[in-house]
This record gives sequence, structure tokens and C-alpha cells, in this order.
Amino acid sequence: MSKNHKFILIFSLAYFFVVIMLFLLQISEIPWFFVWLVLMHGGIAILAVSKRKFKDLGVKQYYKRAYLSFLLFIPILIYKIIVAITSLEENEVVITYISLGLIIICIVIGIGNIYSYLNSKKN
Repeated sequence: MSKNHKFILIFSLAYFFVVIMLFLLQISEIPWFFVWLVLMHGGIAILAVSKRKFKDLGVKQYYKRAYLSFLLFIPILIYKIIVAITSLEENEVVITYISLGLIIICIVIGIGNIYSYLNSKKN
């Protein structure tokens, strides 16, 4: 297997794993929240290690886009923290729909990253 194929495989699996864990974080209750949190950080660690391993392929921009896509979930996490601290009631249906929308955006970003990388290697 070539180094390009290894990059695509490791990057894709780690990225989509983190995205799934982010979604599960949004819709889960404690204690499962902490399980998904630990697993999510494991996926981020795999991304960080693979970035170093494949840096000679010029992949920095693809990781940057992946990390920026994870930031989309921060407003939901802030909302959940505010709800947990205050006596507000959490609207789980809205959180679920927003999370699903963000997942779709992240999937498009991930597929776009892979497509962009493959096109850059054809030339």
C-alpha cells in the first residue's frame, strides 16, 4: 500500500470516527458522555500523530480543515454547559437536529478533503 493510500485510509477513519464521537457527545447523558469524550480525544490523537507521519505529503491544509470543522460543535457544547449550570430545560430535539446538520457539514468537509487530496496527487 502506498503512502498516499495509507494517508487517505488513516485520515478518513480517524476524522469520521471523531465526527461520530462528537455527535454522540451531543446527544448522550452522563456517564456515556465521558466514554465518548475519551474516545473522541483518542481519534484526535490519531489525527495528530498521522499529521506528523504524513507531513512530507503536504497534508497540513487537510488537517487544518478537519480541525476547523470540529469547532462547529462548540456552540452546542457551550449551550449544554449553560443548561447544566442553570435551571434551564434542554431542548433535546433541537440539539439533535442541529447536531445532525453539523454532521452532514462535517461529512461534506471530510469528503471534500479526500477529493481535494486525490485531485492534487493526479497532477
